Amino acid sequence: MALVFTLVPACNNNMADGAGAWAIEGGQALQNKVHVADYSIVRRTSCGTKAQNTSMLWVTLFFPAASTAGTAGQQNMTLHGAHDLAAGQETGSVSAATPAFAAHIGKSFSRTGNTLTIN
Repeated sequence: MALVFTLVPACNNNMADGAGAWAIEGGQALQNKVHVADYSIVRRTSCGTKAQNTSMLWVTLFFPAASTAGTAGQQNMTLHGAHDLAAGQETGSVSAATPAFAAHIGKSFSRTGNTLTIN
């Protein structure tokens, strides 16, 4: 079953440096309008990504311990992939997760607008 989140940004900052640019975004992840996690996104554009008009992408979802009953401590899931600068779409896969979400490692994800779907 797919996990579908609506991302509600609280910050979105862009910073250029000598090697390219960083874009940092963070906020809340909702499921059915209920806040279930917080998220942080880092996008990196460099000389290695400009030719394809894309950025490297890291996404981490942080789930409160109370929302993942039966697991010890805060649970999280990290996604890696690419951000298409022209279309604004993001794709990749789940690369790491704590025990409550380990079954999702290797699954693909996509983001269009503020909808993040893990298949």
